[in-house]
Amino acid sequence: MSTQHIRYHASMSSVCYPSRVRMYKHGGPCVYQQAEDLGGAFTRINRGLPFRSVANFSPCLFDHDGHQLIAWRSQPEPFVFRHDMKYFYYNSVPTDVYVGELIGDDTIVGAKKIRNNPHKLSYEDPRLFHDSQGNLMCQFITSAYASRWDNTTHKMAKNPKVCVGEIDRFGKCINAFYPEIGLNHVDGGSEKNWCFFRDDDKTRLLYSTVPIVIKTPGEKEKRIDSSVLQKVTGEFPTFNSTAPVKIGDEWLVFYHFKFMGRVPDHEQPILFYGLSCYTLDDNLTKIVRYMPEVLFEGSMEDELITWTDVQGNPVSKQPACILPFGATVKEDVLSLSLGVNDSFMGVFRVGLNNLLSLMNKI
Repeated sequence: MSTQHIRYHASMSSVCYPSRVRMYKHGGPCVYQQAEDLGGAFTRINRGLPFRSVANFSPCLFDHDGHQLIAWRSQPEPFVFRHDMKYFYYNSVPTDVYVGELIGDDTIVGAKKIRNNPHKLSYEDPRLFHDSQGNLMCQFITSAYASRWDNTTHKMAKNPKVCVGEIDRFGKCINAFYPEIGLNHVDGGSEKNWCFFRDDDKTRLLYSTVPIVIKTPGEKEKRIDSSVLQKVTGEFPTFNSTAPVKIGDEWLVFYHFKFMGRVPDHEQPILFYGLSCYTLDDNLTKIVRYMPEVLFEGSMEDELITWTDVQGNPVSKQPACILPFGATVKEDVLSLSLGVNDSFMGVFRVGLNNLLSLMNKI
C-alpha cells in the first residue's frame, strides 16, 4: 500500500469504517438520524466496492430488466497538495465511474468500470436512464478536475462536459458522445447536472431547475416556473439531482442546492449541500407539490474527509453534502441513492405516502 494510502487510512479510519453516530454535537444530525426522522432508513453500501478505493459517492440507483443497478463515482487515490496548494489525484489517477447490481441494501455485485481504457480526465456523477428505445444508457461528466492535465489549453476537455453512451451487456459504455446541447460543445463552456429520462416513446432532458427547463428532440422547449422552490433554497445555487420518476399522474423530482455555513469549533466556513423535492403534473407543465423544507442536509456528524499536505497537516475538507442521483419507486416504497460528504454512499428507503404527506400542494 502506498504511503499516501497508509496516511489516509490511518487518519480517516472513522470515515472508511465508521461507527453509527446517533447523537450530534454541532450542525445537523447524521444521515442515519435524518432518514429515521422522515420515517425511513438509510443503509450504507459497504460490500463489493473497488479494492483500496478511498471514496465512493455520487450513486445513481436504477431499475433495469428486473435488476436494481447502481452506478457511482469511485476515487482510487487521495488528493496530494503541492507547495503552492494546488492539488492533484495521487499517481495522476483520476476518478472513475463504475456500474454494478445492488443486492439487498448494502452489497454490490459485478462492479465494473464503464470504460477500461486509461484516461487523464476525471469521470464523475453518473446517471443511468432508458432512451426512447428502452436501451440502458449512462450520462456522466468528464473534466480535468484535480488532474495534472488541468493546465491544458484544450478548453473543451478542461471544463466539465456531459458525455452519454449505451451500457452493453458487459457493463461497458459504448458509442459515447457529447450531445450538442447548451454549452456542451462550446470551448470554455461548462455543463453538469443534466437528467435524461424516458417518457413513453420519447427521450426527454431535464436541463435545469431554476427555471425548470425540459428539452425534447423535435419539440419546443418547456420552461416551468420554479420560484416556489426558493422558499426552501432562497437565492442559493440550485441544481437537478434525479431524473423525474413517474408516480401515478405526477412526476417526482429531487434537486439540490449549496451554501456556505459556519459551525462551532471551525474557523473556516464549510460548504454544505441540501436536497429537497417537488412533483410535476403528468404533462410536465407545472409544479403540483413541493417539499416546504430541506429533506436532507449535509452534516458534520457524517465526518468529513480531511486532506493533508506531505507533512500531514490538514489543508482541505470535503463538502458536507448529501447528493441523490437516482430514485426508484416500487410497491409504494421510494428508494433514493445518496452520496454522503463525497466519501461514502447508501440507499434511503421510505414509504412513498410518507414523503407525499410532507409536501404542500400548489
